[in-house]
Amino acid sequence: MEEIKGASKNFEIVELEKKIRTEEGKGDFLVEFLKQGELGRGGKKISHIYVATMSRGVVRGNHYHKKKTEWFSIFNGMVKVATENIRTKKRDDFILDSSGKSLKRVRINTGVAHAFKNISNSNVVLVAYSSKVYDSKKPDTYEYKLL
Repeated sequence: MEEIKGASKNFEIVELEKKIRTEEGKGDFLVEFLKQGELGRGGKKISHIYVATMSRGVVRGNHYHKKKTEWFSIFNGMVKVATENIRTKKRDDFILDSSGKSLKRVRINTGVAHAFKNISNSNVVLVAYSSKVYDSKKPDTYEYKLL
């Protein structure tokens, strides 16, 4: 399976620059994950950012949303990503790998099922932004098995 570059109607991938940190004690790199102007029309406000870790072989997702769009990136390790438009059944599978000179940010649109599987030998750190704040009483999360 090759890494997919660009976009389809299911998702969009944007390259994120790793800014190498040279000051001692500041870490290896800094990545600007998402900026206000990248949220689309209307000057949307930041609503929900979260970080998740995934052990080797763990799958997260296997669901879709009717009302929210999500942006994802990984900052350690490698994941297999599967997406499928629930109406058209168009499916895409690709790899996100954090070991290169840059990272990728993936936008998953509404109505697109998505799943991430850690295929690396180490834990994966996944950072995500959701266009809607999570509401446990109305989660807008619908199970859809991909991986």
